[in-house]
Amino acid sequence: MNSLLFYFLITVFIVNITPGPAMMFVLRQSQSHGVKIGLISALGVEFGVFIYVILTALGIGVIFKEYPIIYNVIQICGAIYLLYLSYQIWPRKRNTSSALKISAHGVFMRGVFINLTNPKIVLFFISLLPQFIPEGHAPEIFILYGLIFNIGGVLFNSLVAILSNVVTKWLKKSSWYEYVPPILFIVISIYSIIQKLA
Repeated sequence: MNSLLFYFLITVFIVNITPGPAMMFVLRQSQSHGVKIGLISALGVEFGVFIYVILTALGIGVIFKEYPIIYNVIQICGAIYLLYLSYQIWPRKRNTSSALKISAHGVFMRGVFINLTNPKIVLFFISLLPQFIPEGHAPEIFILYGLIFNIGGVLFNSLVAILSNVVTKWLKKSSWYEYVPPILFIVISIYSIIQKLA
């Protein structure tokens, strides 16, 4: 194993264990609707990452650097969507019938959109990933490294979904915890908007 790949694997691990909108989304869905929906949401957020794997191999990073307005628009859209999502998941009384209306397809697509507009993921593929690719790289190398990151995310977020079921009873006793995901989304959104306006 060469040193670049070794450091890349460490970076992948650190990025994947760092809490962010995608992880909190998976955790929330699993707690609210069960492990199956949690796993579907995990697949959704990682499919969003996979789209970036393909786009990076096609040179989307160069486009973002040449036209930063595109990246800025993505960040603003992501911030607005997180505000909307925080409203959706804000703790409130729900009857059983409304809880049963959850759509697996809808959860999957929300997961995809969350990571498509996730600044952490965008920065990883634009700034971090190229640092680990040797000179004279081919698009296939970008895809390989991107897939390593993608697979790591699938495994970790799936673990988050599965383990959330184990601690659900404890979390339900801690009613304050229900406010953590939406508040985190609001903070990230406001921070992103302020950064763009500054």
